[in-house]
Amino acid sequence: MFKFIHPVVPLVSSFTVLVGLTHNAPAADDLPSRIGGGNIRLKISDAETQFQTLRTIGAGMCRIPVHEGDYWRGPEGAPHPERLDELILLAHRHGITPILLFEYYTRWNKELGGYEKWKVIGKAFAERFRPNSPWLKGQGVEDWGITYYSAINEPMWKSNNPTPIPPEAYAAALEGLADGVHEVDDALHVNPAGWIEGYLFANKNPYVKSVAPLFNNGKLRAIGIHRYWDVDWVPIEGKYRFSLQNQFDEVKRHAGITADVKFYTDEFNFKKREVTEEEAAQGFLTAMWDALGVVGNQGQVVTEFVMPWNIFHLTNKDENYGLCTEQNPWKPTARGRVLAMVCRLTRGMRFVAADPKGSGVFVLEGGGKRLWVWQNRSKWTNQPGTSFTVTQIPAGTKELQVYGWDGLQKTVAVDGESCVVEGLNEGETYMFVVKSVC
Repeated sequence: MFKFIHPVVPLVSSFTVLVGLTHNAPAADDLPSRIGGGNIRLKISDAETQFQTLRTIGAGMCRIPVHEGDYWRGPEGAPHPERLDELILLAHRHGITPILLFEYYTRWNKELGGYEKWKVIGKAFAERFRPNSPWLKGQGVEDWGITYYSAINEPMWKSNNPTPIPPEAYAAALEGLADGVHEVDDALHVNPAGWIEGYLFANKNPYVKSVAPLFNNGKLRAIGIHRYWDVDWVPIEGKYRFSLQNQFDEVKRHAGITADVKFYTDEFNFKKREVTEEEAAQGFLTAMWDALGVVGNQGQVVTEFVMPWNIFHLTNKDENYGLCTEQNPWKPTARGRVLAMVCRLTRGMRFVAADPKGSGVFVLEGGGKRLWVWQNRSKWTNQPGTSFTVTQIPAGTKELQVYGWDGLQKTVAVDGESCVVEGLNEGETYMFVVKSVC
């Protein structure tokens, strides 16, 4: 594990960040391995293209939805994880790690079922797909498998759940799923599927409190929030209260979740609504780092994975959320290029410092590089401005690269431990990269 150190921000006119950095143990996994997309379904020809797209981007995860006919079939009811076999093996061949989402909606599905049903489901899928399971080993696959299992997406969404799911039934199903998965392997993770943002803002999601005890006793691991930034309804500029960090903190406080739980988002985007694609891309970069750098009770980064919605959607069919204009080969929009750029720049890197609630600065290191991120937006940093001073630059460094939403903006000569980067725009996120000689 890395040693986590907060940045120290002196009050000077040009924004200066001083951080202590560790150069010890290498990362077990890098940032792009926790970035991905979905949904990827059972149609293998489509999945092949989507997995290749994720490889092109440099992302390492995907979301696979599991429908009722696959997790509970027949007159007596039984899980059928084997229906996913070909898709799971295809993911492995492409080096993509799935999370499973057990879909349930009252509009289309039968009764939710109780604790025992969901325990059977969790046990069956975990037995087949956990790392080093007998079935995976039988396919020649070792030290790889599915470690994240979630269920019941957006329970408050009334168009999919016109008949409300009783909160106590929701909690019982998730506890059953968790107990079934953990009976196979305590190291596996179970999460509630993502919660829609609007009801969380108003503290009107009864499902959060219903599962708070399961977070506090360790059966559930991570809170998932869906975030769709919108210039009118969920504005990013001057509104840090809408950040995923702030909402994560508010959800825990309101529900009484005291455990130092993790965070994830398997749906987020900056809508191309009443903005240009370029303006959406500018917001998307801020949104990416908001999602990637959520911190927990001790100030440590707790983001498990981040998945934009939707990497695979074409803009001519999904103008608000689509991140490409063609699928095969994948031709990204400006937002899609931001996603690929973040994956490329952070290859081999992990967080060594994060201060989202103060300076708005993150620091990463690895892969022979060091990277600073600055959320230079009103309310997202306590000192917005037009210059940024990078300190503790590795000895021997000759240049520093400055990236914005539109890619490499300039290269600045370096002579010594610090470098002042001037001419920056307020209201944008920046990344500063140097090659590390440590």
